[in-house]
Amino acid sequence: MTRRLLAVTLVCVLVLASAPLPVAAHLNHVTAGTQQTPDGTVIVESSFASNDGYLTVQRDDGGEPGEVVGVTSIRSQRYRIDVGVTIDESAWAKWETQPVHIVLRRDDGDGEFDPDEDPVVESFGSAATERLTVAKGPRAVVTASETLRPDAEGTVTVRRVTLPETGNLVVQNATTGRTLGTTALDAGTHESVTLAVNATARADARVLLADDAAGESPMLAGERPIETNVTIAAPPVTGESATPTPPLVTTPSGTATETATDTPRPTETTGSQPGFGLLAGVVAVALLFLGVGRR
Repeated sequence: MTRRLLAVTLVCVLVLASAPLPVAAHLNHVTAGTQQTPDGTVIVESSFASNDGYLTVQRDDGGEPGEVVGVTSIRSQRYRIDVGVTIDESAWAKWETQPVHIVLRRDDGDGEFDPDEDPVVESFGSAATERLTVAKGPRAVVTASETLRPDAEGTVTVRRVTLPETGNLVVQNATTGRTLGTTALDAGTHESVTLAVNATARADARVLLADDAAGESPMLAGERPIETNVTIAAPPVTGESATPTPPLVTTPSGTATETATDTPRPTETTGSQPGFGLLAGVVAVALLFLGVGRR
């Protein structure tokens, strides 16, 4: 009887291990990269909030978030990408290139934004904020998943790229500055841009716009490169040999549109993601050993 119960329990756990983890497992966070905008709409790359709240654009005050100059509401338990937060007209009319903070805030329950009453959300003891530079000019911005995963050919996909003139999308190792991959792009907005990267292990990286293929002349917002930060996952290993090293320069790809000033529509999901498998597997092994120990 004990063995039968153990077997049933083990099967149930393994079934759970194959199930995706609910979106609630996301952590409160916000990401955005230095960018140029023609109309004051700042593109927030990704965000997640466990409670209803707000994304605010705030001026920099000695390295900390200062005056609120833009705000948009967000719903709880939604993972959102490419969300536009518009800077107030009065502030934008006199805008000069400057650092700002994107801040995730929790609504205090009244459904109305009040910077004094709606607190900044924390994640692992730190404020959920992102500091970036925003410049006025033709739209130039890069958005991508927080982790880029090379396929068997060493190719990664960058979600959305907008550049005002012909240039290059460049991926560089954030630590060494070495160029890992590049692809040429025409002016406009490009969706799902693919390029090969020369990465043999997990690495922090920056994805930037540049006039040259090597990324030595980046497009700037003030003095800061227009870029976003990502992690390049370790490439998969097929059979007995590692993934072949791809070329650094790849053919332009992705779907381009005519204009470089379109604001992307925000996308949100309440779906699921993998994550429970490891925990369930550990539980399964523990149960198995427990059953063996009781024989």
